[in-house]
Amino acid sequence: MTENKLSALKNCKKCGRLFQAENGVSLCSRCNEDIDDEFTRVREYIYDNPSSSVKDVSSGTGVHTDAILKWIREGKIVLGSNSNIAFCERCGEPTTGSRFCPKCVKDLATGLKAGLEDSNHKQQVGMHIKESSKK
Repeated sequence: MTENKLSALKNCKKCGRLFQAENGVSLCSRCNEDIDDEFTRVREYIYDNPSSSVKDVSSGTGVHTDAILKWIREGKIVLGSNSNIAFCERCGEPTTGSRFCPKCVKDLATGLKAGLEDSNHKQQVGMHIKESSKK
């Protein structure tokens, strides 16, 4: 083998097999085919069951929810107007239609409470003008 072909050898990120990488591909052809098959199963399931949740699609197809959510983020799967799936504006995790996930809601509430306590404390400690007793 020439040195150029050796430098193009990579291990597949999914299965670890050695393969000849072209154009920055990180998965071998076998794993790419598996992902294509999974996507096809998901697409067909959604076509037949358009009001399904991500968990329903995952259990119906055997495809992990992370893969389905990734395809939604990438725009490969487009959500219908009646879908209740949204993504947190702060961290990008899936939510059930709200702007923030429960973890971020908790973090934001804690930060707001701490900020309010600090502002109340500063108002009490600030500088004051002493009334003059001379008249």
